Formats: sequence, structure tokens, C-alpha cells
Amino acid sequence: MLFLVFGTVLVVWGLSIDNGTLTTVGWIAWALGVIVIWMRSAGRFGMRAIMTRRMLRDMDLMRAAAEKGDPVAMRALGSMLKVSGDWDGAEHWLSRSAWAGDREAMFDMGRLADQRSGLEAAEQWFRMASEAGHPVARMMFVEGGLYNRDGRS
Repeated sequence: MLFLVFGTVLVVWGLSIDNGTLTTVGWIAWALGVIVIWMRSAGRFGMRAIMTRRMLRDMDLMRAAAEKGDPVAMRALGSMLKVSGDWDGAEHWLSRSAWAGDREAMFDMGRLADQRSGLEAAEQWFRMASEAGHPVARMMFVEGGLYNRDGRS
């Protein structure tokens, strides 16, 4: 419900000051609100079992593609495992994807390493992502960034 209200406020505000970005973000927030309401109501209408079966099937398909060496599937599977709380499984698949050259997986490994062991452990992954061209990771190493406070990194 909060997304709907927030989205509506942003849309009205964006339209009133002729700001396309605010309007777009408002519509996105509003759409997320509709999706959240639909997802919450899906369980009430017996769709929870259907959704669970579909998620398990998708997870099996993702795992099959990851085991065949698809870096994007490895990253997606790792992300799904991380969200479900299996950090060891997430680390396994995200690191494989990162070593296969997926810069998003490199960044995700940095985030996972930070959550598990702190920023020092995450630096190697963020640096790898930065060198691969990940825009957020690059910002961490500019002068004044997270890993370059004094400008000497």
C-alpha cells in the first residue's frame, strides 16, 4: 500500500513541476505497489502452491544452466540462494560466475564478502568488478571513494 501512495505522490509532483524523472519513478513505485498487492492476494486465492512449484521449477532450470557453465545462470542462482539464506551456496555460484568474467557477480561477491567478513574481505571483489568496468565498483576507488579516502589507492 505504501508503494501506491508513494508512487502517486511522485507522479503528481513530477507532473506538477514537469519533471519526467520523478513521474517515471512514481509510475514504477505505483506498479510495484500493484505487484505487491497482487502477490499478497495470490496466497489467498490458492496460488501460493502454484507459485511455489513454479519457483522450484525455475530454480531447477537455473541450476541446470549454471552447472553447464552459463555465467549469468550461475549469478542468478547465486543471488537466489543468497536471498533464501544459503550464503555458502551463494558464494559458490557467485564466485564461479565472477571467475568466468561476470562483472555483476564480482560486485555481488563483494557485497556478500562484506556482509560475511567486512570491507577488507570485500575489497578484492570490488576491485575486480571495478577493473571489469562495473560503474558502482569504479566509484569506490575514485579519490574520496570508499577504498580511496586519501587519494592514494
